[in-house]
Amino acid sequence: MSRLSKNLVTIYRTERLITRRRLAVVQQQTILMGIAGILVLLAVVLLNVSLFLALQNSMSPASAAALLAFGNLVFAGFLVLIARRNTVEEEVAPAVEVRDMAIADIEDELEEMTAEAREVVQAVKSIGSNPLGSAATLLVPLINMLIKSRNEK
Repeated sequence: MSRLSKNLVTIYRTERLITRRRLAVVQQQTILMGIAGILVLLAVVLLNVSLFLALQNSMSPASAAALLAFGNLVFAGFLVLIARRNTVEEEVAPAVEVRDMAIADIEDELEEMTAEAREVVQAVKSIGSNPLGSAATLLVPLINMLIKSRNEK
């Protein structure tokens, strides 16, 4: 059972590591987006006022406002693309691989334990029909389980 407990601890630790890294990236993205939003808001307001005054001389005030609004939307889309570029998948790939290996090892160990338990059950069932021959078939799986448990310690 020590291999099983080691794998469970490994899965727990890797899941915790993956979650921490994802949370750190989301936290960093949120902070950067907030700061960028405040700075962009200030800059866009001042830029919009100056551009509006400059464009008002060559076109109608409505056209100048529409052109500035379109420019602001393009700029906001560019900022969103930059923020979405930051991902966590590359950083957590090794931890995901370790977790998947631990899960596969647990599955293999559980399959082995199930097969051994079936052998013991079959041997116990056959004791009634052939007590002397069944004793050997009962002892072999039990001895194997005992040897495995001693080797794991």
